[in-house]
Amino acid sequence: MQQRVAGRVAVAEKPDVLWEKPELDRLYARLEDEYELKERLDTLERKLTAVSETANALTDIIDTQRSLRLEIAVVVLIVIEVVIGCVQILSGTH
Repeated sequence: MQQRVAGRVAVAEKPDVLWEKPELDRLYARLEDEYELKERLDTLERKLTAVSETANALTDIIDTQRSLRLEIAVVVLIVIEVVIGCVQILSGTH
């Protein structure tokens, strides 16, 4: 998460060299326009959001499957306990 936030901030901000050499500001503005940095940043953020939502959905599916297996195991153990109890009652040994 920290890398994603740091990466977004780094792309959205101007480079440090522009603070040291303000005359390069026009060059940076032209390059930013030429390479469509803002548009690419927006596209990357949308893709990152889609990947994040997909990962969350897959995690939810895995958690659901794990919960289902756990519930099945509990039900099977309860059924075994009931069967053992019935066998003990029918055989007369408590």
